[in-house]
Amino acid sequence: MKSVLIALMLGLTATSAMASSWGVRHEIREGIHEVERAKREGAREVLQERREATRNYLEADTPREKRRAIRQGIREVNQAKARAYRDVMQEKREARREIAREYYRAR
Repeated sequence: MKSVLIALMLGLTATSAMASSWGVRHEIREGIHEVERAKREGAREVLQERREATRNYLEADTPREKRRAIRQGIREVNQAKARAYRDVMQEKREARREIAREYYRAR
């Protein structure tokens, strides 16, 4: 994942160096900002689900309720992670489209 992000950042940096138009650089900065915002929101959502799962586990009285809380917590956290990942990928796709649109408009 880290190498993908580094490659994306290098690609965006190389694109901005080659682009002579202010609009393209603006779209790149805006795309980076939107992707980072989506990552932060996803991380907040995952942490919130983890806190809720922990709270449910601690409030459970019987071993059966604790097991149920563990299963449900794992499920909800995984769903939050998947949702966050989809949101980040969607923002990346949109950013790439907008950058390409602005790049070809500037030509």
